[in-house]
Amino acid sequence: MGADSTQMCCPNCGGTMEFDPAAGKLKCMFCGSAFSQEECAAFFKEQAAQDAAKQSGSDWGSDADDMKAYSCNTCGAEILTDENTGASRCPYCGNTTIMEAQFTGAAKPDFLIPFAFNKQQAMEKYKEYYQKKFFLPKAFLDGNQVEEIQGVYVPFWLFDGAVTIDAEYEAADREDTPTETIRRIYRAERRGSIAFENVPADASKRMPDAIMDSVEPFKFDGLKDFNMMYLPGFLAEKFDVEGDDDLERAEKRVISTAKQKTQATVKHNEVHEKRGNFVVNYTKKKYAMLPIWYLTTNWNGKQFSFAMNGQTGKFTGDLPVDYTKLGIITGIAAVAAGVLLYLLMKSVPAALIAALILALIVFFAGKGSMRPVHNASQANDYMDKQVHLVYCQDHFVRTERKPKEQRPAGAPPQQPSNGPQKPPSSHR
Repeated sequence: MGADSTQMCCPNCGGTMEFDPAAGKLKCMFCGSAFSQEECAAFFKEQAAQDAAKQSGSDWGSDADDMKAYSCNTCGAEILTDENTGASRCPYCGNTTIMEAQFTGAAKPDFLIPFAFNKQQAMEKYKEYYQKKFFLPKAFLDGNQVEEIQGVYVPFWLFDGAVTIDAEYEAADREDTPTETIRRIYRAERRGSIAFENVPADASKRMPDAIMDSVEPFKFDGLKDFNMMYLPGFLAEKFDVEGDDDLERAEKRVISTAKQKTQATVKHNEVHEKRGNFVVNYTKKKYAMLPIWYLTTNWNGKQFSFAMNGQTGKFTGDLPVDYTKLGIITGIAAVAAGVLLYLLMKSVPAALIAALILALIVFFAGKGSMRPVHNASQANDYMDKQVHLVYCQDHFVRTERKPKEQRPAGAPPQQPSNGPQKPPSSHR
């Protein structure tokens, strides 16, 4: 027998309802009626009281764990899912079924950010995304086939806390005079802390970490207390990565940002870290469901995955590269730079080296624009803007002076030697 499940049925006609991101309400797919979460909660509470068979120890359903078979309340079909699926579509009637047991007890999320974009808007964002890519093969524009697009509430752990800081830097102020280079050396000490809030780490093994990182940032002022009435019309998953296992990902990000912001407080020309002790102290861990539109497309025998932040509309995903087009642009940039630099510098070797460097920059920048997916290394969006310092001292250490090479007045700059030079001939 299948586990208990719930479908949000319209109080007016009994039809299936889905969450409408534009209206922020549940909307009936049949009669078009819209209801707030409060109105639906009151209706279902009264309905449950009249039907004791639907009461199972909680407001929303069974506390059974690890159930994989659910009954569709619309057509009666049995839905098979893995133990981490929290909301799924019936393969027979297409309606969304919510597995209440996945959202009760310790598995109940603390918060949720509702979807702000519907499926049609997500598809439009996808087309805008790849059509703007200059180095995309034309064949991809004409032949890519979207295999699947799904709105998924992805489980995330959100971490709060602070980084305590005890660091020392070697710093210098450099001054160039006509005769020497002067460096005034300092020992800069910094102690303090910097707070962070809601640093996210996805808690689903099925979702690629790099793609989830690349759709950030989320705006966590939009967090709402978890309510299953936001789920109809979307898929949802329960976490299968424990919070403690995601700590390392969050820790690397906040330490990297703390180091960057602390070093920025050392106001000298040259700064090098000599010693840094950055310790992360967590004060709170929250479990939240965040909205992601996820789609896959097949082209030229390969599958490409894309994701869109369902709250902000930010889109990401790696795309194929037209290396012929990229090579032509790289070549044009190199030739143009080489000719211009030769006219300015009158040196063939210098012009060739500069042209090669520019060509490499253009090539890797163009390729990188097609491969934006990356693991997050910073947490700037979730941390205080400034470090809170309790100790900030720059101690003068010494002055270094380095004489500059002197040439007789009016003497031309020394040219690099290309081999033995013949003495100038004398003319009498």
